[in-house]
Amino acid sequence: MNESKTGASPLIVIFTTVFLDLVGFGMIIPLVGIYGRHFGASGLELAVLGSIYSLMQFFFSPIWGGLSDRIGRRPVLLLSLCGSTTSYFLFAAAKTLPLIILSRALAGIFAANISTAQAYIADVTKPEDRAKGMGLIGAAFGIGFTLGPPIGGISTAKIGMMAPGLIAGTLCLLNLILAWFRLKESLPPDVRLRNQSKDKREGRSRLIQWNTLKRVMKNHSLLVPVISTFFATFAFSNLEQVFSLLIQNRFDLETTDAAYKTGLVLMWSGILGAIIQGGLIRKWVPKYGEVKLAIAGFLIQGAAMALFAHSPGYEWFFVSAIPLALGSGLINPTLAALVSKRASIDEQGAVMGLKEGLSSLARILGPFCGILAFSLKPELPFYIAAAVVLLLGLSWITRGELRRSFP
Repeated sequence: MNESKTGASPLIVIFTTVFLDLVGFGMIIPLVGIYGRHFGASGLELAVLGSIYSLMQFFFSPIWGGLSDRIGRRPVLLLSLCGSTTSYFLFAAAKTLPLIILSRALAGIFAANISTAQAYIADVTKPEDRAKGMGLIGAAFGIGFTLGPPIGGISTAKIGMMAPGLIAGTLCLLNLILAWFRLKESLPPDVRLRNQSKDKREGRSRLIQWNTLKRVMKNHSLLVPVISTFFATFAFSNLEQVFSLLIQNRFDLETTDAAYKTGLVLMWSGILGAIIQGGLIRKWVPKYGEVKLAIAGFLIQGAAMALFAHSPGYEWFFVSAIPLALGSGLINPTLAALVSKRASIDEQGAVMGLKEGLSSLARILGPFCGILAFSLKPELPFYIAAAVVLLLGLSWITRGELRRSFP
C-alpha cells in the first residue's frame, strides 16, 4: 500500500498522534527524579524509577510490533493510547513511591506508539518517500520535547504536583479520541491473514522479539541499521543525564539555575531537530540517499559530542547544539527508513518493534554508563559517546555501506 491509495491525511493523523504523545512524555520525564525524591526514594529506588519505563518498553515494544503485523496498526495504537492515558492519570493521582513506579511501568508497557507509527508510515509511503515520512516522527519528537519540559515545569510551579500528570493524561485522552475517529487501518487484510497463518505455523505468538532477532541477524543489510540504531541511541543516552550536571559543574550553578539553563539549551536543540527532521530531510534524501546522510550524521554528531564537552562559555552550548542536532536529525529518520525499506512487508511491525526494543535497552544502559563516567571525569561521557558514533560512521564506510548506496 502506498500514500496515493490512502491519501495524505493518515500521515497528518500519525504526526499528531506522535506529537501529542511526545508532549505528554516530555512533560513527565524531567520530573520523574524530582517526584521520586519527593516521595523519599533512595538512590537504588531512583535508579529503578528512572529505568523502569525503558525496561518495560524493551520487553513489550517488539510484542506490540508483532501484534500489529497480525491484527493491524490501528487497534494496537488505540490500545497503546488507552494504556498511556491510564498511566498519566495514575502518575497524577499517586501519593506514594510504589504508585509512581507503577505508573512509569505502565507507561513503558503501553509505549507502542513509535514503533507502530513507523510501521504505519511504512505501509502508506513508497520506499523512496520513506525517510520523509520517518522525518515526520522526528519532527514530532523535536517539537514535543521542545514544548513538553517547560509546560511540565511551569504547571508544577503554578498549579501543583498533580498538574503535569493531569495535563499529559488529558492530551493523551484527546489523542485517543482523535485516532478513534480519524485513523484508518493501513495494513491490508490479506497481509494480516498471511501473518496470522505464519504465526500459527511457526509458533511466533511467544517470544516474538527473539524470532524476529534471529531473522534480522540472517539479513546483513537489515541487521546493520538495526544494530546501528542501538549504538547511536546508547551513545546519545550517555549524555541525557549529564547535560545538566556538566553545565552545573562548569559554571558552579545552583540546581534550579542549572535546570533552567539546561532547559533553554534543550529547547533550542529541539527546535533545530524539528526543522531538520521535519523539513530539510525531505530535500536531502532524494539528492543524497539515506546511507550517505546516515554516515554524515554519525561523523557530524561524533565531532559535536566531543566539542560539546569543551564549550568555553554558556553561549557556546547553543553553538555546539547546532551540529549535535544536525547529526541526530540525519541519523534517526534515515536509520528508521533503511530498516523499514529492508524489512519485508509482512514483518514491518515486528522489525520496527525490535528496533524500538533495542533502543529501549540502549536507554537503560546509556544513562548508567554516562553517570558512572561523569563521576570519574565530567567530559568522559561525551568522549565515550563521540567514540561510539564515530566508529559507527567509519564501520559503515569500511564495510561497504557507502559503496552500496551508489547506483
